[in-house]
Amino acid sequence: MKASGLSSLYYRFIAASVKLAGAGSRVERISNSVSALRGALSSSRNNLYNDHLKRVFPDRDEVWRKSVLSGYWRVHERNLFALFYLKNKVYADLSENTSWIGREHLDNAVANGKGVLLLVPHFGDERSLHVLLGMEGYPVDVITSRYSDMPRYARECRLGIGKKWNNLHFPDENPRWMYRTLQDGRTIHYASTAYGGPGGTWITNFGVPVLVPSAPWKLWKRTGCRIILASCSHSPDMGFSLRFTPVDPPEDQIAFAEVIGQATEKLASENPSQYEWKNLLIRHRETNTIARIGRIPVDEHKLEQLAEYADADPSRVLTLEGIPDSLS
Repeated sequence: MKASGLSSLYYRFIAASVKLAGAGSRVERISNSVSALRGALSSSRNNLYNDHLKRVFPDRDEVWRKSVLSGYWRVHERNLFALFYLKNKVYADLSENTSWIGREHLDNAVANGKGVLLLVPHFGDERSLHVLLGMEGYPVDVITSRYSDMPRYARECRLGIGKKWNNLHFPDENPRWMYRTLQDGRTIHYASTAYGGPGGTWITNFGVPVLVPSAPWKLWKRTGCRIILASCSHSPDMGFSLRFTPVDPPEDQIAFAEVIGQATEKLASENPSQYEWKNLLIRHRETNTIARIGRIPVDEHKLEQLAEYADADPSRVLTLEGIPDSLS
């Protein structure tokens, strides 16, 4: 069977499992069982994650790293199960198992009227964050992939829940919609740990140079919007813990990006199993590829195609000073 067929079959299996399980506790037990299998079958990727964890947390031992990776796979899998668990629910069905930390910061930012830029790192369940906000009556505009490389059923599963509760936008749209949205006092959900592209900003994050988006700084400078670091971590029995932290950003573009990067590192240090270590692996590999080819492709997929196996080696760590001036 082709990979696309296997992908659709897998999503259908998850959909059927969630429907049969019903209660959140049973859904989570199934998800945890599947995650253990996924993790066991991903030894080569686990080796890369493990080497990054050694570098980022040099004082931690192997037992700790194994625990982090086990938790990482549980989060990875549960995020997929949440697509179907939330599908036919409203907030009243979830309120008893959903906690909010710093909600007053979000409400104050919304009430300010200058728009809110939610900077959401690859941590926990980013999709359920904007879905839960939509359920609770917060109008949120979301930048998301079209998932055009996925088969139709899987793509519809990925996008369907967002379409139901949020306004979805895609990277190939004219970015002027973001300015209009903030100027109208609305809220944007933005992945702060995404690929920065040719106009991005270089910072050191988790000990390696990464190219992060400059758009958040540009949006803030032009609109005066409020900046909130937002995350959604998992709690037991398909529960969620939403956290909102206000950011008072510095004027300088690089310093702005560094503050957001440091806040992401803090989140990962506090709850490392919830951080998407795959994102660090990708950003690190991209940096090595960019330095090797001497240019920054606009299309991240093109950059991925240009990558070589050695680019992902966790021991190949550049410094910001090692990034050619032509790429800075």
